[in-house]
Amino acid sequence: MKRRSCRDFAEARSAYVDGYLGEEERQALLAHLSDCAVCREEVAALQRLRSLLTDTGRQTGAPVPDELTHRLAAIARSDAATDRDRPRMVGTRAVPLAGVALLLVLIAGVGYAAAPADGRRDAIADPTAAVRTDFSAALAQLPLTSTAVAAALTVDPLRLGATSPELDDEPTMTGPRLDHRQVDHLLHSAAWASARVPYSGVQQVVAPRDDRTTAAEVAVDFTPADGSQVTIRTLDGEQVAGGLVPTPAASRIAGNNLISALASGYRLTGIAGGTAAGRPVALVQAWARDATVDKPAAAWWIDTDTGLVVRQQLYDHTGRLVLSARYSSLSIGAPATTGVARTPARRELTTSAALLTRPLTTATFTTASAGSLSSQGWFCHARLAGLKLVRLRADAPGEPGVLHMVYTDGLSTVSVFERRGRLVDPPSASTWDPTLDAYRTDAMVNVATWQSGHAVFTVATDGPTALRDEMVRALPHDTVPGPTTMSRIQAGWSRILHALG
Repeated sequence: MKRRSCRDFAEARSAYVDGYLGEEERQALLAHLSDCAVCREEVAALQRLRSLLTDTGRQTGAPVPDELTHRLAAIARSDAATDRDRPRMVGTRAVPLAGVALLLVLIAGVGYAAAPADGRRDAIADPTAAVRTDFSAALAQLPLTSTAVAAALTVDPLRLGATSPELDDEPTMTGPRLDHRQVDHLLHSAAWASARVPYSGVQQVVAPRDDRTTAAEVAVDFTPADGSQVTIRTLDGEQVAGGLVPTPAASRIAGNNLISALASGYRLTGIAGGTAAGRPVALVQAWARDATVDKPAAAWWIDTDTGLVVRQQLYDHTGRLVLSARYSSLSIGAPATTGVARTPARRELTTSAALLTRPLTTATFTTASAGSLSSQGWFCHARLAGLKLVRLRADAPGEPGVLHMVYTDGLSTVSVFERRGRLVDPPSASTWDPTLDAYRTDAMVNVATWQSGHAVFTVATDGPTALRDEMVRALPHDTVPGPTTMSRIQAGWSRILHALG
């Protein structure tokens, strides 16, 4: 594991002196202090500074914690021997140094006094809109998830209305059962077709929930060169969003590894001889290996001529439908939704159209970076709640403020966002769940958000709420620390400089 630097412990040193450091980070800091004289000196200086700023002139400062005293006693004795060999500072230099010290205390005191009353830094009002955007961008790279589903997930569920559409019956399958080789071929055909087969169509996306069902109608016009031009409407016909979704990259995380994960985690079956949206389809179903109900975990109706996924459905562990997406109209190779032939001018218009979403996390890390990021204080693991980390992104390549981790078992996708800062307001349309210790939203994207220590975590998934809840419980829920002395000083001077323009 990569050794943490003094810089990595900058905030921890101040939190430790103020008594706000969590147990795991406290132990890591103490181990670092045992080997680092520079950081030990800074801890001592922070203790003196805190005493000057908070004791308002009292002669008795806050005591150095006993555990640090005992831990560093041996080191202090060896340091003392070294100090005896150092030349003593002459009296003529003592006064200038004392003046510098006084000036530093005055600067710190001004910042401390000017800090906001709650001492909060990097306030986060509501992360869910950005989470929906980045989750949709990740989902659009998966070959078994349609562009229409990914697009619909970007919309605030409140804008889609609490509709209860009537779902049509599943297509009747009359053909023979497919063997493992044929099922595998169908899935790989779907992975290939998702970025290569041009089509136009209108798809209805429905997410049934206990308290409200959200639904959208998404028109898609796709060519590999241009991407997907999408228009999202309510079922009443009101347009709520639209834009361009880029063609999935050739290096998308789908591919063979994702299909292999699906095959290893679920029992796959298939049957031929059906029709959906006027296309000949075969049905592929994924069954949980420990299923107790006669319902699959997911089903895909795949066009046997092109490999396009014409219809897909996702179920929870009780067999209840949680997501459905089906084409009401579909045309291969021509823009049926517009009735206008694709011309060079139209292609130029489509290419220059505004993107449907602009993700916040655009800096890409390899999944092998998980260990390094974890050693820097991020909660980043190669596996979480039985799902594998397949994508790792951040808002900046150097010192990120937001980390986006994508986990999947080949079927359901879960995004975990960790953002440095403090949650100042409940997310929109959310409900506090004391059993999760988080704010939750149950809609097309099942979301949970909470404060843990110095970070705000958000979990988003297109899978069942039970999967989201399992991921939430696997993540930290640390005590929220109060403002440290140094964070107050920094916040105060930031406020002063901002006021000065």
